[in-house]
Order: sequence, then C-alpha cells, then structure tokens
Amino acid sequence: MHLGYLGELDRLEKEGRRNFIKKAGAAILVAGAAPAFGMSSAKAAGKGFRGEGRMGMSSGEDWIDTFFNGGADEIIHYYADDFVFEDITFFQTIQNKEELHRAFVPFNNSGPDSPLGVHQFDIIRYDGGPAGDRTALLRGDVPEGYSAEEWALWSQDASTGADHDYDEWSVMNWVWKAQHNMDFLGLPAKGKTTHTRGITFHCYKNRKIVREFTYWNFRGVAIQLGAFPEPNKFWLKK
Repeated sequence: MHLGYLGELDRLEKEGRRNFIKKAGAAILVAGAAPAFGMSSAKAAGKGFRGEGRMGMSSGEDWIDTFFNGGADEIIHYYADDFVFEDITFFQTIQNKEELHRAFVPFNNSGPDSPLGVHQFDIIRYDGGPAGDRTALLRGDVPEGYSAEEWALWSQDASTGADHDYDEWSVMNWVWKAQHNMDFLGLPAKGKTTHTRGITFHCYKNRKIVREFTYWNFRGVAIQLGAFPEPNKFWLKK
C-alpha cells in the first residue's frame, strides 16, 4: 500500500529535491543509529511477534505499530531470512531484505511535516491459527483458455515462495486513513484525507513472516480523490 508513494518520491528527487528522503526518515540508515520508538502495548504485554503461544490480534497490532513507530530497522526483523513480500495492487514482489528495508525506510517518519503525510492503520479483524508444518499447494496444469506463457505471467507472483514452510497463518482486515501531503499514484491528493480497506494474509514460521500477500482497495481511494465515479449499486432497492 505504502509503495504507491515511492514513484512520486522518485519524481521529486529527479527535480532536485535530494533531501526529501532525509525528511522522510532515511537518516535512520546511519550505521549504528538505533531508532527511537514507544513500546507498544502488545510488546509490553509480552505478546505479538515476540510473545509465546498462539498469535492473535496483538500480533497484528504489533506488526502495524512497529512498522510506523519502530521503523525499517525494527520491522525488517519480523520477516524470516527466506521470505516473500507481495503487494498485489502494485504487482510488487520482494524477496530480498535489503530491498524490503529500502521500501520501508520512507515511512519511518509519517508525521505532519513528512512528504508522505500522516498515515493510520487499524486492524479490524484477525483470523488465524496453527497450521502444522506445511507448504503451499500449487496448480499443476495450465487452465483451459490460457497459453503457458500467459498463465506463467499471471501465476508467477502468487506461486513465489510456495516452498517456504509455515506453522501458523493469519488474515487481517484493516482500514488505512491517509492525510496526503503530496499526490498519490498520479492523482491530486495533497491536502486531502482518504480511507480504504485492505487485507493482509501472513504465513509464519517460528513467529516470523515467510509469506505476505497484501491487497487494498485502490478504486475506493480513486473515488474519494474524484478520479472514478461512485459504484452503481443496481441490486439495491430504490
């Protein structure tokens, strides 16, 4: 979801604003510098990713809290050494921790003066539980109506990481509130506030993320920014 800002940041950099990434929090990359952040209730209670037993709502809250308050240096440790991160909306798949760290760094500071604006994520619902010790099951044939090349194109990202075994899973529904300080995905958003729902599916191994699928409602944001019309709910009685 947050990766939608990175293209706009690249544009600003090319225009000569070389200090933008520092304003966005990249100073945290300085070797040996420990990020300052408040201890979340999940961590304080010994739950979340660093706790014991079955993971639950506190795990989702810990994940979100660490992303925004702990920063890239902290959240990167919630992912296993062998992992796959995927934002389906952006066709974005990352398997390298260095690349994932770079993708997360601009959001170390999402405060009022950040180019990225103010962001708030809240978990609505957590479903999940133990999974035994298993890996994904992949379709073995090409469906009718697809060429092998076409099917490979559209199934490749979903298939990536299928060999990563996991012992627990979760599905989190969340809402993203964004107060924009710049355009978003080419849409005029500066000074506006948008809300959208999203969903993240996690596979865990030893309380580390080995597979992440995130999908969020871009159309809902585009409607709020005036780029798309409201949906015609024709099935409702007038």
